[in-house]
Amino acid sequence: MTTTLDGTKPRTIPSGRSGFPQLVRSEWTKLRSVRSTWICLFLIFFLTVLFAWIFPAAIASHWTTGKASDRLNFDPVSTTQIGVIFSQLVVGVFGALAITSEYSTGSIRTTLAAIPRRSTLIAAKSFIVFVLVFIVSEITAFIAFFVGSAVLKSYGGKELPANSTLLDQLRSPHAPVASISQHGVAIAIFRGGLYLALIALIALAIGLLLRHSAGAISVIVGLVFVVPLLIQALPNSISKPIQPKLPSNLGAAMSSTRARVTDFGGSLLHPWPAALLLAVYAAVLLGLGIWAFVRRDA
Repeated sequence: MTTTLDGTKPRTIPSGRSGFPQLVRSEWTKLRSVRSTWICLFLIFFLTVLFAWIFPAAIASHWTTGKASDRLNFDPVSTTQIGVIFSQLVVGVFGALAITSEYSTGSIRTTLAAIPRRSTLIAAKSFIVFVLVFIVSEITAFIAFFVGSAVLKSYGGKELPANSTLLDQLRSPHAPVASISQHGVAIAIFRGGLYLALIALIALAIGLLLRHSAGAISVIVGLVFVVPLLIQALPNSISKPIQPKLPSNLGAAMSSTRARVTDFGGSLLHPWPAALLLAVYAAVLLGLGIWAFVRRDA
């Protein structure tokens, strides 16, 4: 039996390749070891909950003096999730930096030297990004709902009967408040958290395609904030079919308990078709990103 100079047995190096679970652990180690991950996760929570307090307070305090169309279009669930409009930008930054930061520091070469299977690497990175954002977003979405509902009640908001109609909501002197036990409420909140997780995958895919942090973040900002405004400027015959299918409006539909009108005009899709379409966007972009990643040099 061979021994080292100091008389101890040599360490045995295990044979074989690292599998998907090992790559997931590796990607989790990368994410948790950088400060930007925790800053982004905190901002997702902070912004969503903050605006879950601000917007319901503003609406409930002016309920009787507001426009009839606003009262008719009011959704007590999606109103508590209004902070997603702002936190989706943070999610986009987080998803893009998960890959572009490795290009900016040059660590992507070290990663690929250790793990040459590029598609498996991106699958593991996508998995950990999606799961991490999903967990944080779901917890945040439900907390935001309870905070927003409490604010509505503090300004005189009341739960409407289960068989109430939109006309009852229009005539009510109090802003309606949803209960977590009502049909469709919990699942709408769940879809709101799912929206942010899918946006993180879309941002990761854009980062894969562009390989540049500033460029990827600029595209994400344009996608969720600028494009809806540009589409609105087009003739109605063109804009109305497109607007409900934009990512930001898909997110509004996913957190809604019923069909309603968007801020830019046009009707939202029903919640589950909206979620499916956004998942298709994420899958197609991620597929393109992996295709480009496999074929290009680091």
